[in-house]
Amino acid sequence: MFFDPTRHEALTTNFWDQNTVSSEISSIIKDIENSFLADASWPTHAMDAESYSNDGPKWAAYAGAAGTIHALQILKGYGLNARDLSKNLESIYQSFLVSPDVTVEPGLQLGEIGILLPLVLAQLENQELATRLKICMQATLDLPLYEITSGQTGMMHVALALYNKTGASCWKELFVKGAQSLMEHWLQDETTGEWLWQSQVFGPKRHYYGACHGVAGNANVLLQGIDLLPHGYQETIIERTLITLELSAQQDEHFANWPLCTKPNIDKLLVQWCHGAAGIVTALARTPKSEDSQTEPSQTEPSQTERLDQLLVKTGELIWQAGPLNKGSNICHGTAGNGYAFLYLFQRWSDQIWLDRARQFAMHAIEQRRNARSKYDQGRYTLWTGDAGLAVYLYHCIYPDKAAIPGLDLF
Repeated sequence: MFFDPTRHEALTTNFWDQNTVSSEISSIIKDIENSFLADASWPTHAMDAESYSNDGPKWAAYAGAAGTIHALQILKGYGLNARDLSKNLESIYQSFLVSPDVTVEPGLQLGEIGILLPLVLAQLENQELATRLKICMQATLDLPLYEITSGQTGMMHVALALYNKTGASCWKELFVKGAQSLMEHWLQDETTGEWLWQSQVFGPKRHYYGACHGVAGNANVLLQGIDLLPHGYQETIIERTLITLELSAQQDEHFANWPLCTKPNIDKLLVQWCHGAAGIVTALARTPKSEDSQTEPSQTEPSQTERLDQLLVKTGELIWQAGPLNKGSNICHGTAGNGYAFLYLFQRWSDQIWLDRARQFAMHAIEQRRNARSKYDQGRYTLWTGDAGLAVYLYHCIYPDKAAIPGLDLF
């Protein structure tokens, strides 16, 4: 068994219906807008409150107001009828500094970068805002955090996105500095042969494998910005990643999954975006195809692309076999995040089966969201853990060519 069945539930029997999906998106947007509070925050959902030591408003991108506003920006940019609440981000930022909902860090999901970014996106010509953001991004380079939530990897996603949007050299320079740091701290374990980063996330020092804190997520951002790096890096990055994933995978001829990290006493096999199969897929499905991928297999060893595709199809099949997560409809550790894996595989291979699976997960996520809305008598107004991110996922199930995880691959 490559997953814990108690973490999953049976898939809905409801078939894809685009009208239902479009209606749900509108319902989520309306609920978010109607629940906006005078202090520029949203009511904290009980399932998010469990993860916080304080009872105050939530501000950060992961499960706070900044992420919700960013999701509305994205939906409005797609032409949907969503309010632009970005004018509130300055007060949200100041509230975060005075009374942070998480440890004050300069990170993407859990710190200042994720609050300042949507503000900068709304005012790309504002140099004072850009300078404030650059200071926070530079600060990640001094942290032992080679990952997305608070560290260099999340910063690099932002730098790459802003460079692509503006062409400003300062963002390119930050991305390259982050890449240099990642490559410098990417070390091979002499015992196992795996290439790993040690990140001190939430206290403990660990070597993670997944999309949020580990090898897959770091390789992803390096490869997405490969054109900004020295020639020859692409093959090295892909080979190190493949070696590590091939050595650490728990797999058979049909399925593959990975533990959280190298520690033998932490052997959970999760199937989520943040840890395990789904994040491995979303992090690596956009890996550039190697030049030797067209070589006849009988004449040579499998190419990097063939090796990766073998892992991706096994991992995708495991996500389908496991079924929707019972933790909810969200992106980070819910049904929408797992559904994104199917959308990314559809983009890679153009095989209709993956789009059909993503859409079936969308219908299930709608049921989960409605049931939770009734149970708790409120929505879950967040980007990564709730309805705001779900709305973006539902839109991407209608338009799969645009699919990209909001707040990471899409800003």
